[in-house]
Amino acid sequence: MKPNLARRRKKLRNLMDEKGLDAVLTSNHDDIFYYTGYSGFREDRIFMVLPAGGEPKLIVTPLENEAEIKYSNVIFMNEVKDFLDQVRPFETLGYDEKYLSVLLFKKIDKLNVKLKPVGKMLGIPRMVKEANEIDQIKGAISITKKVFGKTGSGMIGKSEKEISNEIDIEFRKQGVTNAFENIVSSGPQGVFVHHKPNERVIKKKDSVLIDIGCRFNMYCSDIARVFFKKLDNKKRKIYEDVKIIHNEIIDNIRAGTKYKDIESLQEKLFESKGYRVFHNFGHGVGLSVQDPVSNVLSKNEVLTVEPGIYIKNLGGFRIEDMVLVKKGKAEVLSKSIPVF
Repeated sequence: MKPNLARRRKKLRNLMDEKGLDAVLTSNHDDIFYYTGYSGFREDRIFMVLPAGGEPKLIVTPLENEAEIKYSNVIFMNEVKDFLDQVRPFETLGYDEKYLSVLLFKKIDKLNVKLKPVGKMLGIPRMVKEANEIDQIKGAISITKKVFGKTGSGMIGKSEKEISNEIDIEFRKQGVTNAFENIVSSGPQGVFVHHKPNERVIKKKDSVLIDIGCRFNMYCSDIARVFFKKLDNKKRKIYEDVKIIHNEIIDNIRAGTKYKDIESLQEKLFESKGYRVFHNFGHGVGLSVQDPVSNVLSKNEVLTVEPGIYIKNLGGFRIEDMVLVKKGKAEVLSKSIPVF
């Protein structure tokens, strides 16, 4: 089933009407793909202008000359004036404040165009996933499962960087790219939440935290598992506590629940077991590995659940699964990936 781009744009235009916008402007590749179906070279600067009436325009550099074959409404930008000509007609323009440079902001401002920041608004229609989007996310998870299966054995004697390289190779063999930089943290280095793999060689007594994801047909996965030969009593207790917290959070996720209430639940669970909370219980996943999430969860949002306990000199223990919000108990999309 192909995405209904017209329906997506209608949802966005309804939000634009509420804010009194004549058009919106963004260079966020994920939003551009969501509203137009166009996927360009991520390193190229691409803009979308969506007017209150009419079809969205793509403003691209001459390097993106394939765009006119893939999309019907393309403007090539050879100089800044070409860009400004496309936004000049609008009195009130919504813009994504995370993606518009200060230079362009100042140039648009000189046109007497009233600028309103709408980055969060652009992401609202993306929160609830369509059936086709859920299928792509499941595809990304399935590939990640295969890569975990290849990576989960034979780590002793290898460096974190070697394992990370092997993960990259396995993703490429599956025809996908990484959704984000691999996290491979072993032994005491597991205490660093977003650890960059280095030359540390994995020892027999180490626990190894691996947090990886891929991008399949533009949609992302994000899953973490802990690998080990054997855990001593202290580490085993921590790991079992993480499992309990992880499962309790999932049991409480359902449509109509407030995101902040799940955050509060995580804090209570950590506090009851004597641990410190380092980060949110989870985040949205979709076209981005950090997709927007509703304040009140809705059916068919996709979230991660990733409580983590990090103890100096012992390591890090994080279990991250992806869940689909339902009216009843959430569906764990990554449940087929073993938790040891």
